[in-house]
Amino acid sequence: MLALRALGWLFALIGLFLLVICGLSFAFLDDPPMVLKAAGGVGALLMASWLFLDWGSLKNLGNDQTVLRSTTASFATLLALGIVVTANVVVHRYDQRWDLTETKRYTLAPQSVDIAKTLDREIEVIAFLTAGSPPDRNFRDLMDRYKEHTTLLKVDVYDPYANPTMAEQYEVTSDSPVVIFKVGDNKQRLDAGLEEQDVTNALVRVKSDVQHSVCVVTGHQELELMDDQGQDGLGIAKLKLEGVNYKVQPVSLLEQQPMPESCEVVVLASPRAELLAPERDRLAQYVAAGGGLIAMIDPLLVPETAADLSRYGVSVGNDVVVEADPYRQTQGGPTYVMLEQGSFDISPITEKLAGVALFGHARSVGKGADIPGLNVQVVASASDKSWAETAVTDAAESWTPTEGSDLVGKVPLMVTVEVADPAAIRLVTASTLPVVEGASAPAVPVEAAPTLPTKAGGKVVVYGDGDFATNKLITFGVNQDLLLNAVAWVVGEDDQISIRPNEAGKGKLNLNIVTLFLAIVTAAVVAPGLTIVGAVGTWLRRRRL
Repeated sequence: MLALRALGWLFALIGLFLLVICGLSFAFLDDPPMVLKAAGGVGALLMASWLFLDWGSLKNLGNDQTVLRSTTASFATLLALGIVVTANVVVHRYDQRWDLTETKRYTLAPQSVDIAKTLDREIEVIAFLTAGSPPDRNFRDLMDRYKEHTTLLKVDVYDPYANPTMAEQYEVTSDSPVVIFKVGDNKQRLDAGLEEQDVTNALVRVKSDVQHSVCVVTGHQELELMDDQGQDGLGIAKLKLEGVNYKVQPVSLLEQQPMPESCEVVVLASPRAELLAPERDRLAQYVAAGGGLIAMIDPLLVPETAADLSRYGVSVGNDVVVEADPYRQTQGGPTYVMLEQGSFDISPITEKLAGVALFGHARSVGKGADIPGLNVQVVASASDKSWAETAVTDAAESWTPTEGSDLVGKVPLMVTVEVADPAAIRLVTASTLPVVEGASAPAVPVEAAPTLPTKAGGKVVVYGDGDFATNKLITFGVNQDLLLNAVAWVVGEDDQISIRPNEAGKGKLNLNIVTLFLAIVTAAVVAPGLTIVGAVGTWLRRRRL
């Protein structure tokens, strides 16, 4: 009998050991080997054998009150321990977080997720941050969010004071945050700005082997490329393009013929003065050679240049778009056109957009005459209640749609063109140029565009507005994505067509002086005062008892 009891206790020890091994394997391995699963089954059988062989002794122990109380306490302790261990195992294996903030501050933008998921080689991230500082905590949390989507980020964080040798090796000379991204010999360094957009842009640059070129046309009073302070500048858009590895440079059509090799995209940004016929021919030659053109044409300006876009199958109206839907109107007035998700047609540029865009002052841009070899698509339109006003006066509030002359309902605002047959793009000479009322003769002689080798694959994007890309509006809604996605589509960077991080207004609390005063009074006087009054009241009631 004693031998059976001893054998039972031996089974119990071995069975418990096997069950623990099996449990740990399930905790830390996604798919434990079959031998560990089998060990768990054997352990359970051994524990059952122990219960069978020594049941009499266990039953007698149950009649002892002292043992019963000890057993109950031990069982409660083991149960609590089991709950804690189980909870930790579940959290470890099924880690999930919910971002309940209105701006999704703790959720990566779709572009960041796409970049992380498409990494094809390991990127080493070396950060120098003062231990325990807010930048240190925020950066670690941000990198954890990236690592939820990839295993190819190797992140090492050093305190520059605790690791002076490492800091000297990477030329870190102050306590300001520094992060280096490395892939082989390719390095990207962030000396300022560790927000999500900064990190995502650095990942884009370090993993990309190609720097695409964007050329912005100058010489026609276009939006100022270098101005990042004034409301009407393009400086912020330029910085955003450079942040994702584009080289942005000016180009003069009067002096040179843009080439697809040196200008993968040519941007015509809201010219106030007409392009001359030879300049427009140079652009046409460039597109026929496989280049990409992005044109922003503001209303009531450059009628010749607007009419010339017909050679790409695009019709640009001589009008101003009015938004009459009260739910889409803004403080900017009826000529501010808000585009919601339903405003966009299915297109690589717009299919991932999940917010609203805002055009400041737009004209209609739609499909023109059908030209075989050119695939034209309207990708953005105003609401059903919009119209394109042709009888423009100073008092916009008094405008009403005129049947027969005004385009009414779903006014097109943005068009894309894909060139399947470059021969479909005709060259417009002075003799064949469409006659535009009020047009003036060229004042500057320009040589005719040289003939370039033609190549299918050219792309054109035309917007009926340039305000959406200016410093004033580029950070509104998905405006930046509407521009940067178009550039990415033209150059064929499909992994850059996404929704980008937009830090504008994210997590900010704007208080005027009155609100700030009330907040300070509430925190410093009202809340402590109520607490003191409550405490005194409780003390007085107890004294009366």
